[in-house]
Amino acid sequence: MTQAVQEFERRTPKCKAAWEHAAALIPGGVGSAIQFKPPYPIYIGDSKGSRVWDLDGNEYIDYSLCYAAMVAGHANPVIAEAIKKQADHGTLYGMPTTLAGDLAEEIMRRYPGVIDMIRFTQSGVECTQTAIRLARAATGRKHIVKIEGSYHGGTDDLLVSTGGAPKDAWGPGDAPASTADSAGLLPSSTDYTTVVQFNDIEHMRAAFDRLDGDVAGVIIEPAMTNGGVIPPQPGYLEAVRALTTEKGSVLIFDEVKVGCRIAEGGATQLYGIKPDLVTLAKAIGGGVPVGAFGGKRELMEMVTPLGPMVHFGTYNANPLGMAAGLACLTKVMTTERYEEMTRLGTKLADGQRKIIADLGIPACVTQVTTLGGILFHPEEPTNFREAARCDAALWDEYWFSMLNKGVIPMGSAWFEEWSISAAHTDEDIDRTLEVTHDVLQAISA
Repeated sequence: MTQAVQEFERRTPKCKAAWEHAAALIPGGVGSAIQFKPPYPIYIGDSKGSRVWDLDGNEYIDYSLCYAAMVAGHANPVIAEAIKKQADHGTLYGMPTTLAGDLAEEIMRRYPGVIDMIRFTQSGVECTQTAIRLARAATGRKHIVKIEGSYHGGTDDLLVSTGGAPKDAWGPGDAPASTADSAGLLPSSTDYTTVVQFNDIEHMRAAFDRLDGDVAGVIIEPAMTNGGVIPPQPGYLEAVRALTTEKGSVLIFDEVKVGCRIAEGGATQLYGIKPDLVTLAKAIGGGVPVGAFGGKRELMEMVTPLGPMVHFGTYNANPLGMAAGLACLTKVMTTERYEEMTRLGTKLADGQRKIIADLGIPACVTQVTTLGGILFHPEEPTNFREAARCDAALWDEYWFSMLNKGVIPMGSAWFEEWSISAAHTDEDIDRTLEVTHDVLQAISA
């Protein structure tokens, strides 16, 4: 056990006690495996703006933000008021309200010429699962192409080659193996999910050739967020768009993390590419579970009750989520707010780069507007395999050391990223950079 972890345990006895109680009742004491960070997770007691407080009263500047979901910051008063107002009239009807149409209209405004129709879900995994089902329904084909290392939620067909398998099972870089990343997956999960590298159009084309006209669709994060944040190289997304159009396959942009976050209109606005389908979640819910998939009218009209592709969900478009999402996107996340968040993201990334250079640490910083990350490897990665070369043990020391000084620097694994919210300030960034300098200087000594 490192000194940083020992200090963490000294500071968080109430968190440990809460975990021990929960672990006897809930697997790992957590609601999702990613929430568990040995020796035990932080248990949160309160939050406000850019800050959270654990059960022991320790205050943190939060850059995890529930894995980038809390784009408006914690307990945003505008969103909280919208939730309270709706709760006074009910939280779930099983029948539609006008709120869903209003939120759909706002999202479509942000994705002009891309989203003609949209359907809401409760989570990111539901919308990616449904999007690949829709691609198969529309094309009559079986195979889905995904990017090695990318995580698209826990659905069976996409829980493939997310980085969970041992490295010696990954296969060659020019034709990665499709590895099952969970027990309980059927062979069809890997049989019909083909894996290629991010930023490598040549080997994506080769995969299409091997599959001989049977690719239903490509699902891709246009800016990859598993491995820090890995931006697309110039011309890559354009080439993917051209290839899928040529082959008659559906191009799905998984914007669950980046949608309405890295820009007002997400990656489609930032990079100027028009996919056939877009999946959204996190930012569009204003801190309440909301997901969505949308795209071309001819595809979306295949969804029940208009067409043969089934999509159900008791909690879909529930009024509480719709009210929170509408308040978030229309009242908080303005064009000016995105510009300010991007400025702060650039300030944080540039500051981290300067500290790394001044201290001579073999590390790099990647950034796409409001998202970024530190990897303890000197070269910026272009794909997941390159990112996975980082020193994960040193990253752990960095993460716990930052935590002990009052900063949650990013999500709790090396492949996560930091996020800027509408609540972060210059003072937050300045304090974070001071702590970053002290921590990196100490752990590199």
